Amino acid sequence: MTLPTPTPRFLPAGTLALTATAALIVSTVVPASAEPAIEPYTAADNVEIIFDATEVDVPGASSALDAEDALAESVIDDVLDFRSTELSTLDAQDRDVRVDIRETSDDAAFGVAIVTAPEVEGEEPYAWLFAAELDSDGWEVGLEGTEEFSEILAGSDLMDTEQRETVAASTDPEQISPMAYTGVGLPFSIGTSMVMTGGPHGFSSGPPYSSVDFAGGNGQARAARGGYAYSLCSGWTRVIHDNGYSTDYYHLEDYQWLPGNNVGVGHYLGTQGNSLCAGGSTTGAHIHFALRAYTDPNAAGWYVGLGGRTLGGWTFVEGASYGGYAYRDGVGTVYPGGSLYNYGF
Repeated sequence: MTLPTPTPRFLPAGTLALTATAALIVSTVVPASAEPAIEPYTAADNVEIIFDATEVDVPGASSALDAEDALAESVIDDVLDFRSTELSTLDAQDRDVRVDIRETSDDAAFGVAIVTAPEVEGEEPYAWLFAAELDSDGWEVGLEGTEEFSEILAGSDLMDTEQRETVAASTDPEQISPMAYTGVGLPFSIGTSMVMTGGPHGFSSGPPYSSVDFAGGNGQARAARGGYAYSLCSGWTRVIHDNGYSTDYYHLEDYQWLPGNNVGVGHYLGTQGNSLCAGGSTTGAHIHFALRAYTDPNAAGWYVGLGGRTLGGWTFVEGASYGGYAYRDGVGTVYPGGSLYNYGF
């Protein structure tokens, strides 16, 4: 930095004052290096990172972050971008972000990302499987239902070969075509009945009306179609089917932990309950059952409305949230509070 030229004694007094002021300004400039550093997401109070150091060896440590923190930063960045929100906004809504790192292989990683919900009526959590790949620029992350997720997963050594290839293909929006035939039953055993306690409603407070609530019968939640089953938390299971759909089962108790098991239709998942492992609310024990699809490359495996779709042999019609009904030709119409028989698919 060039210092001001010393002022000759014969300059006018006003010039002397101006020069002194300039010197003061120069001396109080704050260098860029003194500006506050941006706090990483992983330092926030509403972020939780879950991994078992004895089972998972995460690559990619740096001088600034531990390896698991560096991976979590990239996952959280993808989640916030997809939800078009900020971590501070979620905090104000009493929502946390969890990054559960389940598996690593060489420079690839797999896990679950959850945005929890406050435990109040009308609020529900969100969750995605994620796959990530480490390169010279850091972690590239793909959320379940995006082309990136399928590409990263298919090109890795994560999971066993059949599981990896099936899940990658079944969630790839470039390979999945919309189907009028859903090919999914109801979340209890074929040939049995449960009460539809809540008609089509959103997984959150609004549309799409992707979800139906069931209770009664023997109370057991069972896979509505075969596929690979992933426990998102202790009470919430997602089964990824081979036809471009997946199904969610929430609030379960007497829970079976499934870290990617290949299950058949009717596989036991748990029982109706009040579990709030990722937040939300219940007014009584039930199975919150929801349908997701992978046909939209911009939707990251998002929930799809049940209106006009047939599940378990019943075609659902949307009305007001938790209203609507289901009908079957030759059998009749069932409104919330009525019993549905699972005819399978």
